[in-house]
Amino acid sequence: MSILGIAFFAAIGYYIIVYKAIGRRRLVKTQTLWDILFTLCLPLLFIGTFSGLATAVIAGVLFSIFTAMTPTPEKPVVLDKYKNKK
Repeated sequence: MSILGIAFFAAIGYYIIVYKAIGRRRLVKTQTLWDILFTLCLPLLFIGTFSGLATAVIAGVLFSIFTAMTPTPEKPVVLDKYKNKK
């Protein structure tokens, strides 16, 4: 499997974990924090080889793209049931 494939699956895996752990609303609010943490900390896991480091950096970029594409949650519509009462 190529470096791009491994990086893609690593980024998808971490994105799913963070999305499930903290939810979409908090993920969107703290998007920059997660991008920085993932991009800086993941290379520490793969620091042994050049290909591992390249995989980690590409996965960090892909993770940033995925979090940027996460739609912002809409505010819930509150219906005033007494407004239209005559």
